[in-house]
Amino acid sequence: MFQLSFLNASLLFFAAATILPLLIWLLAKKKPLKVLFPTLRFIKQSKEQEKSRSKLKNILLLIIRMLIILLVALAVARPMFSSAKLKPSAKHPPTALAIMLDTSFSMDYAEGGKSYLQHAKEAISKINSKANTDDRLILISSDESWNRLHSQIYAAKIPQTVIDQVKVTYNPLSPDKMLEVAETKLKDSQMPNQEVYLISDNRMDAIKLKSSIPIAAIPLPETQDYENLACPSAKALPQLVDKKNRQLLQFTIENHGQSDRRDVLVKAVINDIKLAEKFVSIPARKSITETIGVELQTDGWQSGYIEVNDEAQTQDNRCYFAFPFYAKPRLAVISQNRNLPYFLSSALGIYSGTNPQVISPENLSLAALDNYQLFVIYEPGALSPKLREIITTLQGRKLGVLYCLGNTLPADQKAFLGSTFALEIKDRSDKAISIDQINKHHYATTLISDKALKNSIVADYWLAVSKGANAVVSAANTPLMVSADKQVLWLWNMASLNNPFFIDPAFPVLAFRTLDYIASTQIPENTFSIGTVLSFNSLKLPQGEIINSRRYLVSEPGIYLLEPDTPRSSAVAVNIDYSDSKARLNTPRGIKNLGKDWQSRLFFSRLGHDLWKTLLAIAFALVILELIIVKSEEARSK
Repeated sequence: MFQLSFLNASLLFFAAATILPLLIWLLAKKKPLKVLFPTLRFIKQSKEQEKSRSKLKNILLLIIRMLIILLVALAVARPMFSSAKLKPSAKHPPTALAIMLDTSFSMDYAEGGKSYLQHAKEAISKINSKANTDDRLILISSDESWNRLHSQIYAAKIPQTVIDQVKVTYNPLSPDKMLEVAETKLKDSQMPNQEVYLISDNRMDAIKLKSSIPIAAIPLPETQDYENLACPSAKALPQLVDKKNRQLLQFTIENHGQSDRRDVLVKAVINDIKLAEKFVSIPARKSITETIGVELQTDGWQSGYIEVNDEAQTQDNRCYFAFPFYAKPRLAVISQNRNLPYFLSSALGIYSGTNPQVISPENLSLAALDNYQLFVIYEPGALSPKLREIITTLQGRKLGVLYCLGNTLPADQKAFLGSTFALEIKDRSDKAISIDQINKHHYATTLISDKALKNSIVADYWLAVSKGANAVVSAANTPLMVSADKQVLWLWNMASLNNPFFIDPAFPVLAFRTLDYIASTQIPENTFSIGTVLSFNSLKLPQGEIINSRRYLVSEPGIYLLEPDTPRSSAVAVNIDYSDSKARLNTPRGIKNLGKDWQSRLFFSRLGHDLWKTLLAIAFALVILELIIVKSEEARSK
């Protein structure tokens, strides 16, 4: 069986021009007038012989000219010829070949001292050895930024330096996105024979690849027994009371292998110092959650990682975390009243471990704001221009503020707080109401939301109507505690002794967690992942480089410092997507596996040989033949 196809089939209509020489020959043919001269019979016989010979010559020239037009028309239509009966030649037809290389971090899995990625690079080198000078090769990885620099159309072979630069990526493109890039590049090659090859460990979601270009998979060595440990979670546990230098870190270890793992070493590193080690055991196909204690060395932001010792797959061994720790939080109270109410003073003392420092707005400078982590504003007096400037600066720097109300609340402060928290604050009320709604999702109230309050009555508070406020605690649809960013407003009267809720065991926990929340000393989850866009004025990357652009797309795991070397410095932990750690195996549908003998099946040339050059060569030869016939006839007549 053979197959003949045309790349430009629409141009075949030019083949109709083949009949033009025939039409011209038929229309231009005239019958000569007969004149008989008896004495010229010998000349007549000679002319008859010449006429017969000339007629054969003209028919031959007509056929040649028609073939020339036909061959040129076919060449323009780009015919492609392939046949299974033809023996494969040593030199395959010119082919544009795209290699889609999976570079997700699971390709770093090593067995027998060699990773999947190393096997894949060796396969690419073998493809290079099979290519010839007429071929065009394209390498496409799962790393979008790498593709922008290196996914070019290379003649004959992909440079070894380009292959060596390929490394795993933590935010890989999906196979269908890689296929889109491959199709675009192959189209740019303008070659009729196009092929796509996928090199992957197939540890991906189940998908189907669709393309008009044939796709084949180049197999990698099969894993004997997939064994992999991963640490997908690590965080610091909160200390609700009595802050100490000893901190508990909670972590999860997953065993994705078929065998139980015993006495596996886990270590905790904080601020580049190994502070603790622990041996754990994990059953096959199970996960465990453990804690490890560390002694913190200094106050401030603590950052580091939990790492499990596993040599087969190293990219998922770590999980980074970051949290602030202050044995004695730096707290300032902005107030005109030097004697704070008992319940407020007690709550602040428990949290800070000392008597809170009370500063009047007139004595507080903007430069001094960096000396404190959080601020409590209680009866600050009139909303003077300086106090307004201080509050605006606190909001601009995203510093935590707790607004506590007392016996009096001037109209300008009502308007300001109402605008800040989306409320309409009215007058004080002594109508007793019972707390009946506590937000279980807010950090400040998550620990008490499911607890039954023994004393839930609030009988002295400022009445307010919500206009979209984020109510954290409310009673009878009346908001008593609202939150906006890192600012919190308590609407109960802290100076009153007529609020039984203050003596409920839940209130100290609520107060402690509220101060933790606005100070950002609550223990955050590691929610940041690869692909997150960070916004900042200054950013220090895990490698130590400092950049000053406003936005940064995170592409590597590690600890990122926001506003480094400033009093407002904070740390962000960024981790990878651990889905590649799992022992999943999904070969994409829509492709064929070339098998172990894949090298002999490369360049299978789906369209076969391009014949346009051959057809033009034959047409040119016919033109030469036509000239030879015409010139020889002219010479003969002379």
